Amino acid sequence: MEQTLKERCNRRLSALKSARLPYEAEWREIAQYAQPSRSRFLNGEQNRNFRRTNRAIYNSHAILSFRTLTGGMTSGLSSPSRPWFRLAPFDEDLAADGAVKTWLAEVERRMYAFLAGTNFYGAMKSGYAEMGMFGTEACVMVDHWREGAVCHALTAGEFWTALSDASVPDTLYRRVPMTVHQLVQSFGLDGASDFVRTAYGNGRHDETVNVIHAIEPNDDRMPDVKDVRGKPWRSVYWDENDGNAERLLSVGGFEEQPFWAPRWDTVGGDTYGTSPGFDALPDMRELQLQTKRKTEATEFLIRPEKIVPASVKLTGQAGNVVSASAVDAAGVIVPYQMNPAVIGAIMEDVQRCADAVGRLTYADLFMAITNMAGIQPRNIEEIASRNEEKLTQLGPVIERVNNEKLEVAIDRTFGIMARKKLFPPAPEQLQGEPIKVDFVSILAQMQRMIGIGQIERTVSFIGSLAAQFPEAGDRLDIDAAVDDFADRAGAPPRIIRSVDDARDLRDGRAQDAQSAKLAAMAGPAKDGAEAVKALMGMAQ
Repeated sequence: MEQTLKERCNRRLSALKSARLPYEAEWREIAQYAQPSRSRFLNGEQNRNFRRTNRAIYNSHAILSFRTLTGGMTSGLSSPSRPWFRLAPFDEDLAADGAVKTWLAEVERRMYAFLAGTNFYGAMKSGYAEMGMFGTEACVMVDHWREGAVCHALTAGEFWTALSDASVPDTLYRRVPMTVHQLVQSFGLDGASDFVRTAYGNGRHDETVNVIHAIEPNDDRMPDVKDVRGKPWRSVYWDENDGNAERLLSVGGFEEQPFWAPRWDTVGGDTYGTSPGFDALPDMRELQLQTKRKTEATEFLIRPEKIVPASVKLTGQAGNVVSASAVDAAGVIVPYQMNPAVIGAIMEDVQRCADAVGRLTYADLFMAITNMAGIQPRNIEEIASRNEEKLTQLGPVIERVNNEKLEVAIDRTFGIMARKKLFPPAPEQLQGEPIKVDFVSILAQMQRMIGIGQIERTVSFIGSLAAQFPEAGDRLDIDAAVDDFADRAGAPPRIIRSVDDARDLRDGRAQDAQSAKLAAMAGPAKDGAEAVKALMGMAQ
């Protein structure tokens, strides 16, 4: 018997739950020490109790470290205050076309304005925190009639993912707890379960319903059909507790992948990523333990345990006076006096663990100048060299974020805006041509700028060599050097002339120089001719 769509989705959800299970224990522990308000594994955890969850934290250094990592990744990769992507055609001839440049610049401007008007950048920041702590993030970007688009940033425990044959995430199942009121408002009563119908009819609108949302490639796609069946991506909502095997809340579709689920780093073909949170977990455990022990040792030093006669009642409060006879006072014994040096030793362990957490979460990278030891400020060359050395550690992560997160987000944004007709008409020569995305964020540019030193040294070497051997200058392609340097430095394309324009300018200068030379030569020749003519007149 053929399975219904709901049965297929439920079966796949069970498999996805099994695949995620080995990660959940560590996710819970990372959240406990680094950000207790994150992670949702049950519907009852929809609203976390901060007073309850923060009780396990004795030292907040891990929270500060991940906050620094999140801020550094956000401002370094997708900051709303500066450009972080550029659009360009793959065809270099088209890229040099003035009309194409103008259209792409206008499209970029409108995309930046569109994203700034949504919650996109808030979702980006939340996602970087999830990646840093749990290794995997997920966010769904949906069309919205009023806001343009809305991004639903998910936290660990709320979603399950699966990979395509290219080892990139292409499937997302997520838990969407809703009240009865929200469910009826979103989907109506037609696909609602008997429980929802009864609760809604009895006025129990705040009862919670376990709703599951599945987004996956549409394997039943009919490309020639214009409705939901022809969409490349399928979207299915259903009530997890509804026993009806066919009843669904909603079946929809998307023209492009509506979610991104990047991983910080992966091992082999793992679906979920590893992260600085996994690496720093042992030190975060020890940091809490040592801080707790330091507090206990301080308390023991200030208020040591005492053996007292039964007739003496000590209050343990500073400045308090207790009346007792001399015999009773002599009977007060402190069996063990805490050595104050022990607290210093524990504090050294605390600092060692804190430093390890800072290094493992890359917080020291983003605070390199602030935390630099020695005399401040250092010279620019030394700071640049240190930053370049450390940034090489983030290179693979930046590339993965660009490929699995930012590129998907830009494709989704472009698709939503195009369907809303928010772009001007494209130039005729660009019709049907693919467009690529170049990332020009601070961290991406700093990665590229590592190669600028080689360009500068090579040009300087050839220049010095050409002073003695002029033929050495023939080996240097000035135009290629300028283009490569400008690309690595992230210079706007409009400030660099094309090779053809530069050639025209050079030809014009050469013609002007030739004309000036001919004019200079014509002056003495004219004077000489007049002198000869004058001499001939005198001879007559």
